[in-house]
Amino acid sequence: MNITTPTSLVQNVLPPFNAYIMIGPVVLGALVNACLFGGLVIQTYVYHANFPNDHRVVKLTVAAILASQTAHMICVSATLWKVAVSGYGNPLTLSIFPLGADAAILFTAITGTLVESCFAFRLWKLSKTLTLPLISLALCLLAQSIALTMTVKAFAMTNLLTFETDENRLITLSLTSRLVCELTLTLSMAWYLRKQRSSAFVRTTTIIDRLVLWTLETGLMTSLVVVLVMSFFLAMKQNYIWVGLYATLATD
Repeated sequence: MNITTPTSLVQNVLPPFNAYIMIGPVVLGALVNACLFGGLVIQTYVYHANFPNDHRVVKLTVAAILASQTAHMICVSATLWKVAVSGYGNPLTLSIFPLGADAAILFTAITGTLVESCFAFRLWKLSKTLTLPLISLALCLLAQSIALTMTVKAFAMTNLLTFETDENRLITLSLTSRLVCELTLTLSMAWYLRKQRSSAFVRTTTIIDRLVLWTLETGLMTSLVVVLVMSFFLAMKQNYIWVGLYATLATD
């Protein structure tokens, strides 16, 4: 009589279980995400304390980003609990995404749309032209639209490896679009800021230099994370390293 044990079933759908590359990345990703979320809360408080007279639309955008990030934080924490606590000792639970991870894709897309739209608006104000801002916004909407589609498909997932293989092109296209969007916004804003430097006073020049540095730090850091997520996804779909990195993408 042939009885299929849970262990043999796991081996049919997953490679040999290794906690270091399955649970470890989720734990580290959740911890880094929590630290970044704490920084976001402080930044939001400082913003409201120093700019109480900003336009209502700007304040609503900041509030929407904080709300989306709070929901994302809850989803990542739920994923950590599922992977490290309630699913402990049962590798079969890792054969599909936890529901928290599925929902985290949605809130990553929402946050990305809000943040990149703000940067596209800033680029328009700096450049006084619509070409680059519209290209960036189109790439942003493409990436986030695909992410929303992936959210629906992730909730219906029955096997992670099959899902990653079937949706390989869509996931890669989404990450590539976001990467190009981030680089376009970052480099364009830095270039237009530097362009204004030549006609500025010494004190203003110092401020512009600082803005260029902050712009490059913010945009290139997010771009680096996107590159790492895409690289690990393409090279090592069978583990959760890319998932742990993706967990931090919304807060970078």
